[in-house]
Amino acid sequence: MMKSTKMILFLLAVISATLFFSGTASAQVGFLPEFMGNAAGVDRPGFCLKFFPSYYYQHSIAAHDAEAAFEPQYFIPGFTGDIHKDQFQFAVHVPVGYRRQKDVAGSVESVTGIGTITTTIEYYWRMIDTEDLDFWFDNGITVGYPTATDNKGISFAGNPYSMRIGGNAFTFGWYQESMIRYKKFLLSIMPIGMTWGFHDRETDTRGGLSLSIMNASAGYAINDYISLGVNFGLLLGNVAGSQDVFKNSVPVSARFYAGPAALISFLKDYAMQVGLIIDTYTKDVPRGQGIAIALWHHF
Repeated sequence: MMKSTKMILFLLAVISATLFFSGTASAQVGFLPEFMGNAAGVDRPGFCLKFFPSYYYQHSIAAHDAEAAFEPQYFIPGFTGDIHKDQFQFAVHVPVGYRRQKDVAGSVESVTGIGTITTTIEYYWRMIDTEDLDFWFDNGITVGYPTATDNKGISFAGNPYSMRIGGNAFTFGWYQESMIRYKKFLLSIMPIGMTWGFHDRETDTRGGLSLSIMNASAGYAINDYISLGVNFGLLLGNVAGSQDVFKNSVPVSARFYAGPAALISFLKDYAMQVGLIIDTYTKDVPRGQGIAIALWHHF
């Protein structure tokens, strides 16, 4: 128990140092759904690596977003000292993105670079562990970094527009996440996630509060290797505290998406998660669709 506590404190110190002294970061090109199987803990301590390739297309602005994100993860036992009962995850999410878009004159512009590097600490608590029912209850906090990748070269309606991946503002977030397995039925759900975007020094704007509500995937295990289902979620932006360059509040934006999802277990310690993102309702954000994949390996 003492050894586990010392390890937790050490990793917290390392993450804190990373937050304050890292030099480059910016936001993800698109967004990731709640993958099927998310929020379940691991069966032993150690290092994992997750790779997220994704593609997203927005119709009205003819924007193509592609991303490849790497996420090293490290798991240790939690307060009980038994990793099968509770555990901590420490992760760093490093996305590299590409955005291609046309301006009003039909010229094609693009930008490539690092997206928001986020650091996550998540606590997993296994509340129920029986043959028929498995229930994990998790809480996580994230911090994002204030550096954008920017080509500063696109023009809309005669006005210069900074085409960017990311933002020059710190972000801080909290989320609650659970995984429930009942016999062959699976549910991964994030009932609520909150992110606060601080002042962006380059654009002189503030992101304020954004929410993720009922971000989830539900499915059924066809066999020991494949589970199929659906993913869905509601994303709200500019909920409170947002400001444009004129210090006016920004209207609340909304995006509801849904699509098929899958979880595939290749071999022991390998898995692939897939989710199709199809916007069914949007407000003040361009509508689009895409695909997100997560490849996971426990070393």
